[in-house]
Amino acid sequence: MQEQTGTLTPQPPLDMVVDKTAEQGITAVLAVIVALSAIWAVVDWRRSGRPLGVVLMLAGGAMMIFEPMVDTVGACWFPSNSWTAFSAWGRPLPVWLCLAYFVFFGIETTVIWKALRRGLTHRQVWLVFCAAMLGDLVFESVLLIWNPYVYYGYQPLMLGKFSLWWMAVNAATPLVLATVIFRFDAYFRGRRVLAIIPLALTTSAVVNAAVGWPSWLVINTKVGWLLTQLGGLVTFAAAFVLVNLVAALVAKPRAVSAPAPQEVGHARA
Repeated sequence: MQEQTGTLTPQPPLDMVVDKTAEQGITAVLAVIVALSAIWAVVDWRRSGRPLGVVLMLAGGAMMIFEPMVDTVGACWFPSNSWTAFSAWGRPLPVWLCLAYFVFFGIETTVIWKALRRGLTHRQVWLVFCAAMLGDLVFESVLLIWNPYVYYGYQPLMLGKFSLWWMAVNAATPLVLATVIFRFDAYFRGRRVLAIIPLALTTSAVVNAAVGWPSWLVINTKVGWLLTQLGGLVTFAAAFVLVNLVAALVAKPRAVSAPAPQEVGHARA
C-alpha cells in the first residue's frame, strides 16, 4: 500500500505497470468469451422471442460506468499503462475489464433469471449466490497471478492478493438484478425491455452501497487490524441479509407432503 504525507486516504500505487503480454492474453481470452456469449444471447433471443439476454449483456457492459467510483472507495487500482477503454475519476479502466462486465454482470444475470423462472427453492437461491461468489473468487484469483490490477489500502479479509469482501458484492449484484426482472417480468416486455439498462445501473449502485459500505469505511480509515477485518465481515453479513430477502421474495414454496392415511380400526361387536 502506498501512503503519502498529508493525504486523507490511502493512495494507489501510481507507478505500477502491467505486463503487456499478460494483458494481451487476458484481453484475447475475454474477447472470445464475450463473442461466444453474444452468440448464445442472440440464439436465445431467436428461440424465446425475447431479447433479454442481449439487453442484459448491454446492461452489464454499461455498469462499467460505476467502476471508477467503487474502485475509489474500495481501493482497487488498474495501472496507467493498461490498454485503456476510458478514464474517470482520474482512474484508467482497461479494455479487458469492460469485456468481463459483459459476461459477469450480463450473462450471469441472464442465467440466474432463467433459473428463477424455472423455480428455485430457498436453499437453491443460496446455492446460486455461493456459486457466483466462488466464480468471482476463482476468476479474480487467476487474474491476479499476472497483476493486471491491485487492491490497496487497509483491505479486510485478504486471501493472497484478493480481498474477499468484493466477492459478496459482485455476487449479490446479478442476483438482485435478476430478482427484480423476475418479479416484474410482465413489465419488461416489448420496448420496455430496454428499461433494464437503467435498472441495471441503479441496482449496481444500490447493491454496492448497501453491501460494500462497511468495507469502504475501514479500507479508507486506519482503525487497526481487528476492526478492519470486522468491516469485511459486516459486508458479508449485509450480503447475507440481502440474499435472504431475495430468497423470501422468489423462492418457490416447499412441497407439503400429504399426511399418511390413518388406519380405521374395526369396531368391536
